[in-house]
Amino acid sequence: MRLLVSGGGTGGHVYPALAIAGAVREQDPGVEILYVGTADGLEADIVPEEGLPFEAIPSRGLVG
Repeated sequence: MRLLVSGGGTGGHVYPALAIAGAVREQDPGVEILYVGTADGLEADIVPEEGLPFEAIPSRGLVG
């Protein structure tokens, strides 16, 4: 199975996403997980420290 995880900007988004990724990995140790986030968000530092591959994409919030 392959899993794409995204969430960022604050720890309130990153840590729950990491918890879900960890729970999926416990159920399926062979799962391939990729975390996608922004280069300047907390996720850019936290996710690699947790041992998950990370890809940065350009992103910003919606206005209006």
